[in-house]
Amino acid sequence: MYKFGLAVLTVAAMVLAAASPAAATTTQTRITIDRHASELFPFEPPAGEPGVTYPATSVTATARNCPAGFVLMSASLVQDGLPTLWATGGRGAGEIVCDGGTVELSMAFARIAPALHPGRATAHFSLRDADTGEQFAERTRTVWIPC
Repeated sequence: MYKFGLAVLTVAAMVLAAASPAAATTTQTRITIDRHASELFPFEPPAGEPGVTYPATSVTATARNCPAGFVLMSASLVQDGLPTLWATGGRGAGEIVCDGGTVELSMAFARIAPALHPGRATAHFSLRDADTGEQFAERTRTVWIPC
């Protein structure tokens, strides 16, 4: 009886310790945000007054193990406690296509008043499934906007 009970316990422990096949093949998406943003550059808003530019900066990140398909990227930058706007005029700016591997993420940001300036800012990136809205990954990091 003792050997039978020990065998049952051993089999149960092996079953509980083994990961499911689905869990073994699923790897979590990770986002790494670069420490430094780009130098400030002039940005002319597409719907703004022609010839009027505002300082803008670009923040880049890398997403590893990004699930294959269309993915929605959300990005934000906060400096001095104030949000910024995306410095882009393109439709679909927050849509990316992943192939299951590594993808580079980038977004430019501008603020009219008060204008962006060299110094610290807080960048945030997140990735969501375009169909279900399921969040794959998110990351926040303090970045440095150089002079």
